[in-house]
Amino acid sequence: MFKTSDGVEIDYEFHPGRGSVVALLNGIFMNMRSWDFLLKDLKDRYSVLLHNFRCQWTSSNAECSFEKHVQDLKELCDALKINKLHLVGTSYGGEVGMLFAAEHPEMVESLVIITATARVTPYIRNHALLWRMGAETKDPTKFVLSWLTDVYSENFLDAHPDLLNTIVSRMQNFNYDGAVMLLDSFLQMEQKPLVEKLPSINCPTLVVCAEHDRIKPPRFSREIAASIKAANLVCVPDSGHAVVVEKPRTILNLVMAHLSLLG
Repeated sequence: MFKTSDGVEIDYEFHPGRGSVVALLNGIFMNMRSWDFLLKDLKDRYSVLLHNFRCQWTSSNAECSFEKHVQDLKELCDALKINKLHLVGTSYGGEVGMLFAAEHPEMVESLVIITATARVTPYIRNHALLWRMGAETKDPTKFVLSWLTDVYSENFLDAHPDLLNTIVSRMQNFNYDGAVMLLDSFLQMEQKPLVEKLPSINCPTLVVCAEHDRIKPPRFSREIAASIKAANLVCVPDSGHAVVVEKPRTILNLVMAHLSLLG
């Protein structure tokens, strides 16, 4: 555990290697283990940093905002003597990554933003409020049902008929109070959109959207890519919002190709 300057315990893993540092930033209900599909290949060529955000799973709960997440990651990097890194984030983690790149451009060598948004619209807000209601029940089945069909594509759900039960079985240690705080943090973006900060991001950036993303549809990724000078946009076909789960091999290939181009 790493303790931040305001006393929050952040659960993290650092896998030092020979190459540049790649930090993997979780989606809102993910944890570090959600990146295992990428970790083995990355560790062969890079140093890898993972952490659970404050309010997420095994990290402690405290005042929560994108700004706090950026500060936590900066302090963690300082403690580990990391002064340059590549950021790879999905959804909530992609949004934190964008703010980090805007606030600390001297540190960020490149950025990968997967199924994220730079603004909260009424459409997105209403989905997030339903997820928040699900988290408040602290009932794993009700909670997962509040977001399952937003996050996974119809084809993936039909191909995995037991997905609901599988996810519910993994929720024993889920931090429901923290999830409510994370959702409130996300909803702050309705009043403080990130899109205004995107033109200040100058690092090479890969923006990835998913064809059938129902919570953050591709138009939001297109807006991000159009607002960042050095951005390329890729749309993954036949996938929902949770493209890192539905198409892990595709994401692995995209991330590795992006990093390889940078040397």
